[in-house]
Parts: sequence; structure tokens; C-alpha cells
Amino acid sequence: MKVLRTAVVGLGRIGWQFHAPQVAAHEGFSFIAAVDPLEERRQEAIERYGVRGYSTYEEMLAKETLDLVVIASPTPFHAGQVIAAFERGYDVFCDKPMAPTLAEADRMIETMRAHGRKLMVYQPHRARAEIVALRAILAQGWIGPVYMIKSARTGYTRRNDWQALRQYGGGMLNNYGAHHVDLLLHLSGSRARRVCCALRAIATLGDAEDVVKAVIETEDGTILDLDINIAAAHGMRPWHVLGRRGSAVLDEDEWAWRVRFYGEEALGEGVVHEELAAPERRYDNVDEMIPWEEQVVPVTEYAAVDYYEQCYHYYALDEAPYVPIEETREVMRVLEMCRES
Repeated sequence: MKVLRTAVVGLGRIGWQFHAPQVAAHEGFSFIAAVDPLEERRQEAIERYGVRGYSTYEEMLAKETLDLVVIASPTPFHAGQVIAAFERGYDVFCDKPMAPTLAEADRMIETMRAHGRKLMVYQPHRARAEIVALRAILAQGWIGPVYMIKSARTGYTRRNDWQALRQYGGGMLNNYGAHHVDLLLHLSGSRARRVCCALRAIATLGDAEDVVKAVIETEDGTILDLDINIAAAHGMRPWHVLGRRGSAVLDEDEWAWRVRFYGEEALGEGVVHEELAAPERRYDNVDEMIPWEEQVVPVTEYAAVDYYEQCYHYYALDEAPYVPIEETREVMRVLEMCRES
């Protein structure tokens, strides 16, 4: 079995709670080095995982021989660190968002191609069990062609870490938005044609937005409606997927998708009265009975995708990436369109 000599850069929340344990647990990765400017974090990694610890990224690159670098540092460092790894001949797995700007993302992609390396960005929400279940539901064709997908992430938090500050590329558009824009585009299977977006700083203790309202129209005409609101005392429905013959909603209490639809041949063609004087002054077609069918699809019947297993297949076995870099670039393009809007 091919084993990838791997370093994790950044031992903050995402690096310590997600990437380091995954690298250490998977037999296809050899966790040999960790980078963090804080001595206590380096020492914690040394004691738990037996790695070599470095205070600077440059020192680690100079002293280690690697196959893969996992970038879990704050967003402003991504482009420089990714490009430096490519120039050393290493592949990179980078946390989201890919970079603060589309221009930096493009520079990363150009350098990847120039050096013949591999790059994938951590977009784990598309691997979640509820999204796997939703894709299976849509494949059934129950609700007909999808014309709108509504997604919401809500709560109330007075954010006070670096993600609350613009100077570090913080804000909910980059933070949660990178996940949810990826999900919406992934589910629609289409690129964005135009975007309308509003950003507000409401409850945050910093200056970066904690409220995002974005409406994206895709090239195939699907409407993607996104609410990220961390200043909301009441929650919104997390998912509502609308098709021509029905819709699907995620019931968080039951942890199941509830699908309501009617069969393709269940309704007649109907009659349109073109005269201005409607028969019997009826304007709402209330006599038409929709023969609704109901399906409850438990999320527990579907397994989440093992993201690090997908990484191993890409980096070690040369299989197709779970998240193609072109799709991540489209996420970055939409985030840029949101900021411009």
C-alpha cells in the first residue's frame, strides 16, 4: 500500500479537530510533521502523534521530504503556502475557502498546473449523509425538474475570533458561504450566470459580515437561494428543494427528508380561461385536487462519504478528485460575484 508522507500546517480548530486526527487514523497517510507558531500546540501534536514540530512553514519545507501538505492555516496564508509546496514538488490538500480572492485562487491553480501537482480543497459538506440522501431522492425524479434550491444556516453568535475580521478574510461569506455555495452548485450541476447578494454585520463583535443573503441564477435557470444568518434568534428551514411536481424538505427533528409530489401523469392538461370575465367569478382553480404522494426518507439509511479515503484515492492512486478544482474555482468565482454585488 502506498503511504503518503504528510505534514499538517496549522493546529487551530480545523487542523487539530479534523485534519490531524484523520491523517493519523488513515493507514495511507504517515503523519510526520506539524507546523504552528504556538509552542504549546506543537508540543501537543508531538506528544499525541509523535510528529516533528516546526514553528515556521519555511523551516518545515526545508527539512522534510513529503508527498502531501495539508494546509489548515488561516485563509490569508493559503495561496503563499500552497504555491510554496508546489514549488517544492509536493501535492496539497487545502482547507476552505481556497483563498481570500479569485485572483489568488487562479494563481494557485496556474502554479499547480505549471508544476504538474495535485490540489483539492476541503469541501466536506457535500460528503454529509443528508446530501448523499438528497442526491438519491433527486435521482428518483419524484419532484420533477428542480427549479429552486433554498439553503439556510442560522443561529445567533457574537463572533469574536479572527473570522470576525475583514483584514484576515473573515466573514460568513468566506466561512460558511464556501460550504453552502459549493453545496448549491453541486446539487444544481450548473455554473452561475448571475448573482445578487447583500452582506451585513449585525451581531458580530468584529467588522466582517455575519449575515449573507444571496440569490444565484445558474446557467440552466435554477434559482439558488442562500441565507447565512448568525444574527437570527429563530432558525430557518435548512433545506427546501422545489421541483415542478413537488418538493423536499429536511426535517431536523426526525432527521429525515420529507418529500411531497404528484405523479407525472396524475394531472390532466387543464384548461386556461383567456377571457377577462372568469366563469362564476372563480379565480383560484380551487376545485382542482392535487393527488399528493408522500415519502419519508430517513437520513440514517445513507452513509456519509469518507472524505480522507477520497483524498487517498486521488493523491495516492491517481483517481479522479472527489472535488475537481474547476468546481472549487466556480465557488470562488461566485463568492467574488457576491462581494462585487
